[in-house]
Amino acid sequence: MTSTARLTCIRRRIPPNEVIGRLDPSIKQYADSLYEKTLFESGATVRRESTKYLQERSKTQEHTQLFSGTDYQAQIRIYADHIERSTAARLDSYQKAFSEINRPPTEGELWEILDDFKATWELQIKHSNQALSNFLAARNAPAGLDFSGDLKANSAHGHDRVLQEWKIWRGRVLLQKSTFTSEARSHNSFPALEPAVDTVATQKTKKDSVMKSAFISYSWEDDAHRDWVRALAERLRADGVDVSIDRWAAVPGDQLTTFMEGAIRENQFVVIICTPRYKHRSDNREGGVGYEGDIMTAEIMTSQNHRKFIPVLRKGSWSEAAPSWLLGKYYINLSAEPYSERDYEDLVRTVLGIRETAPPVGKPMSTIAAKMDRESISSEFKDIKITRVIVEEVTEPRNDGTPGSALYSVPFALSVSPHAEWVRLFIENWNHPRRITTMHRPGIASVDGATITLDGTTIEEVERYHRDTLQLAIAETNRQCREAIRDGEEGRGSANSQREEYRKRIEDTSKRIKFD
Repeated sequence: MTSTARLTCIRRRIPPNEVIGRLDPSIKQYADSLYEKTLFESGATVRRESTKYLQERSKTQEHTQLFSGTDYQAQIRIYADHIERSTAARLDSYQKAFSEINRPPTEGELWEILDDFKATWELQIKHSNQALSNFLAARNAPAGLDFSGDLKANSAHGHDRVLQEWKIWRGRVLLQKSTFTSEARSHNSFPALEPAVDTVATQKTKKDSVMKSAFISYSWEDDAHRDWVRALAERLRADGVDVSIDRWAAVPGDQLTTFMEGAIRENQFVVIICTPRYKHRSDNREGGVGYEGDIMTAEIMTSQNHRKFIPVLRKGSWSEAAPSWLLGKYYINLSAEPYSERDYEDLVRTVLGIRETAPPVGKPMSTIAAKMDRESISSEFKDIKITRVIVEEVTEPRNDGTPGSALYSVPFALSVSPHAEWVRLFIENWNHPRRITTMHRPGIASVDGATITLDGTTIEEVERYHRDTLQLAIAETNRQCREAIRDGEEGRGSANSQREEYRKRIEDTSKRIKFD
């Protein structure tokens, strides 16, 4: 992308009243110097770790022995860590530079920094792929190997962490500007004049404070589909949502593009009715659906308000009906005839903002008894095992090109539903196993009933790496539970013995006490 094209993209993403400008050269130069220093140190770390790995490998294998899959993965992890350090250093260098001059970046500068961070990630993947190929080729591996896909997947978590840090930084800058503006207004000796009449903006504000508004985006297919959408809109209005659809709001002579832009921008929610035809038109940017898709994806990029757009499945499976940019989102399933009332209620509660919330946080340890509950861990405890992969519940990857989009959830069935203490111990053992593989992913395991789920992996990773770690974590958890039972029984036995001894002493002494 040329400098002019990049600046044009930045212009489109920032508010019209924001100062638009490229990064000051002196700031850029200072940030670059900080980044280059960290990049050099990270490169030295790569060389040091690779050398150490080769030394350890030589203790168990011949020098001339070909690299195995485990060796490849170990080197990929070393270079993926380098990519993560580099991308984090790129953002950190800008944060330090602006901190030095004691001024926050403008919105335009923030977006340019984001572009630079993304370019750094891509560039480091390219350089690391070349360096890794050369490194392995010099050690009897085939020449010309391409590890870019593996490097991208293994550094995706680091990419996402840095992206989240950029969002937090941008939010902090916007908050500071908002606070400054409010303080400036409070010190103004001339109070702001109240509008004599309601403007469009004030009318919209009043409307928002009274009820929630939503626009329904759908494809014009057949009469039955359009009637279904109209009936859904009528029911939502009856349930307190100010819903609009094109057949009610647009009239002959209206500019449809202007109508669509306004409907998506001004409503608090956009309900997207997903069908295979809608997916085709959205992905191929055809007609009104394609134009609305451009507007919605642009608003998500600028506002980061993902929850404004609520997907509803009407026809087909989710993979057949969802546009590519919606594949990873939580959706409402109204595809049945008649559709599920519980799912419809979920949609209404979401728009009205009255979904079930978490209960208040209590006092620490308030529900944990001083002794282990015999119902939670009993002396009849039997080892818990994984019985199978729940194939029918394995989810699908988004595959939309974003970091981590090639990963998905893989659930496993347990022999029984474990108690809360077993779950706690298992999660701890998964996150910190006694033996760790190069592809271990801490933080992705969860337990719900008799199901363990690894959310953020692939079935190939499970076969090659996670299966052994799962078995190790479960075996360690079972061992810890058995020890806890044994310790508890010994403690109870000792307490009972002391109690009996105490009662006997009381009885013997009381017999010697006379009141004649």
